[in-house]
Amino acid sequence: MEAIKLRPKLVSLRATSFHGENRGGTDGRKQWKLEMSETIEVALAAPLSPETPMFAIVKIELAAKAFQVDEPERTADFSGKYEAKFVYPPEAKEDEVAARFGDEPYQYVLAAQAFPLAMTYFRREMQATGFDARELPLGL
Repeated sequence: MEAIKLRPKLVSLRATSFHGENRGGTDGRKQWKLEMSETIEVALAAPLSPETPMFAIVKIELAAKAFQVDEPERTADFSGKYEAKFVYPPEAKEDEVAARFGDEPYQYVLAAQAFPLAMTYFRREMQATGFDARELPLGL
């Protein structure tokens, strides 16, 4: 029962920004090298009033730079920022949640739910610019 009381529910994921440049296009026959980085931040927000639920935010920043193997001057750049919001049940107490929130496994569970959604969106936007992003991983 205690675990359910402290389990937040993912209520939204939104893209706060995306930028992509693939001016050279990809024809599918050329080999590309892709360098990818991600930054994940997790934060807990205390309620402002007794009626307001406590929530957690997971911010994910993804960046990718691609180089064509036989023509390294041909590049493609992509970056995206995503924000997931988790709402805690009303019976969850701030001191109980805060005590667990400092643990890496607890934060990992939140990030592991948000990351595949953000990466799916990121891949779709890369593909919209003509870049084949099907090989990018969806998990952490």
